[in-house]
Amino acid sequence: MPITFDQEQKLFHLQTNNFSYYFIINEIGMLQHVYFGSPLEEIHLETLLNLGMDWSKTYFSSTEQKEKIYEGNLYTTHSLFEVPTFGYADKRISPIIMETSIDHKCDFRYVSHRIYQGKPSLKGQPHFKDSKNEASSLEVTLRDLTKNVTLILTYSIFENSGVLLRNTTLINNTNQSIFLKKVSSVTLDLPKKELILTHFPGGWSFERMVRQDELSEGIKRIVSNSGRSSHEHNPFFFLSEKTSDENQGDVYAFSHVYSGSFEAEFEVNQWGQTRVNLGINEEEFSFELKPNDIFDFPEGLLAYSSRGFGHLSRQLHDIIRDHLIKIPSMELKEKIILNSWEGCYLDFNTEKILSYIDQAKLIGTELFVLDDGWFINRNDDSNGLGDWIIDEAKIDLKKIINHCHDLNMKFGIWFEPEMINPRSNLYGEHPEYSVGNLNIDRALSRHQFPLDMTNPQVVDTIFAKMTAILDHYDIDYVKWDHNRSIDCAYSSYLKERNGEFYHRMVLGYYRLAELLTKRYPHILFQGCASGGGRFDLGSLFYFPEIWTSDETDPIQRLFIQYGTSYMYPLISVGAHVSKNAITSYATKGMIALFGTYGFEFDPNTLNEKDRSELNEINEIFHNYHQKVIAEGDFYRLSSPFTSNHFAIASISKDKSLGLVLFVNLLKEPREYRFLKIEGLDQNKRYYNSFDKQIYSGDYYHKIGLNFTRWFNEFEAILVILKEVK
Repeated sequence: MPITFDQEQKLFHLQTNNFSYYFIINEIGMLQHVYFGSPLEEIHLETLLNLGMDWSKTYFSSTEQKEKIYEGNLYTTHSLFEVPTFGYADKRISPIIMETSIDHKCDFRYVSHRIYQGKPSLKGQPHFKDSKNEASSLEVTLRDLTKNVTLILTYSIFENSGVLLRNTTLINNTNQSIFLKKVSSVTLDLPKKELILTHFPGGWSFERMVRQDELSEGIKRIVSNSGRSSHEHNPFFFLSEKTSDENQGDVYAFSHVYSGSFEAEFEVNQWGQTRVNLGINEEEFSFELKPNDIFDFPEGLLAYSSRGFGHLSRQLHDIIRDHLIKIPSMELKEKIILNSWEGCYLDFNTEKILSYIDQAKLIGTELFVLDDGWFINRNDDSNGLGDWIIDEAKIDLKKIINHCHDLNMKFGIWFEPEMINPRSNLYGEHPEYSVGNLNIDRALSRHQFPLDMTNPQVVDTIFAKMTAILDHYDIDYVKWDHNRSIDCAYSSYLKERNGEFYHRMVLGYYRLAELLTKRYPHILFQGCASGGGRFDLGSLFYFPEIWTSDETDPIQRLFIQYGTSYMYPLISVGAHVSKNAITSYATKGMIALFGTYGFEFDPNTLNEKDRSELNEINEIFHNYHQKVIAEGDFYRLSSPFTSNHFAIASISKDKSLGLVLFVNLLKEPREYRFLKIEGLDQNKRYYNSFDKQIYSGDYYHKIGLNFTRWFNEFEAILVILKEVK
């Protein structure tokens, strides 16, 4: 059994092929963490939990009115816990804070548990799915020591994965309101210090840069407070030993299935212990639970590998592809897209778009996407958002769609459902639909306000406007944009409950996404938020690909896509060839190939050489992309953050095919240089397109390809590997 309970020791053991996770019910009913690491069958609680600090085991008994000592190895200030307290002896950061009229303290104690096949689903929130009932789950019910508040904590595992999923539900069984002030989806105590924190900061067009910091005593916080997961920080993190690298060492991963403002905390105390919390940002958060109300935390994710960052990333990629992303059709997903945005922005008419479609066909485009500018009053970005009525004086949408179909191309369209322009008709009718206090000055960004997605009527209104388009036109693809962060956190609808504003905005986004994706299961939705500002597991539940960044400089894209790969599979990474002139179209195509692949330019501007280069990449795309990139295993070979080279490989699951991309950065002279390739079967033999030789997988791994040559700036090499029987 993947999950067992030892009644005598009160010991839970969750085990997969990649890790063991142990915790106990201690003598006072708290869940005490024991171990998270490589699979371990034998555990000795007495020696493992003994911290040698008897003074920390004493307490004053309220019933016996005298000083006593805990008999087991429970140290209220220093033991490792699954659900740490708040307001008691343990002064480390707490995962849950709730206010009542009595006190703000939290101390949850064991009531019961059950082990079952399957895993929980979250109503109205994204979550990892278990459609084949493959998961095993442990549900533990706890109750607060002084208040009739129930906490249901569920751990779910898949046997062949290194990932542990955590669901938390809080139920108010009291006769008064409780105000949640802090909710963490993930909490973990580790008996380790001097760990390396890998995180992914950035900004617009510089998303998910790779940064590593050594944790030391104190608290490090990484937050997003912009109402979305943000360009500035991404909600996934790694902790690792100093000696860990791509192929070896203990690495832990943390994330949650959420698209809003988040907060990650990492505390190292004086005893060499590290506590991690990850959840909804506390800033301006106060969620009221009335009597009998239930609050579901966003789903949390913990993962572990003893084989380095690369192995853990591949574990994450697999579970995201298999249990989170919903793809309407792989045939549609594997079509080459041309998006109109960078070609013409808002400046187009029917004839111009028809010319785009004709020229796009010459470079193998199979799905044409009409971006921003097709609806009324949208000749600049100061008007129209919220109206979503076709500007028939500007374009004949039916003619455009029919022309695509005549050329055997699919058609897609752009929306920005969660935004409104103050010059729009909708704002004129319903200014209260916009976010913010209408009686004070409010900040604009890109001439727009966020819509108040906390208000169900707003969600219903936008849903009706979008279905009026999607019901009456043959549309296969929707690009869903979100072009500003959220501030002025006030809802005319919520009124006195505005402490719930940010979380309810996210729930409104999920409700609209769920309504649309269920109504149109055949449509492929792409997420976008000023590029990659909402690239997270929550959005991927609804949108199987996300526009990775508005930065289409192919060299800068190397860094962005490299950082993104730590958590997210290539099948989700929106990547297009753009008009940026810094490299050839061949090089831009090679880089975009390690994502969803497509085009983002005016196809009328291409010459014969450009078209020829793209068609060569197109052929590789059709022959290898689905099996090798979309469904294969990804390997980071050389980091552009720490070297002058970018090198990655993707290998098919059956290890019969592979693609390797090498890009030199600054110019380099000839020197002794070999590129070793991971992931091949050491006993198989492979032909490679670089030197056109056949070597064993073992040779590629230990010796590699001979790159001893002069490299010019931004020179790129794409190597195709084929198994030779």
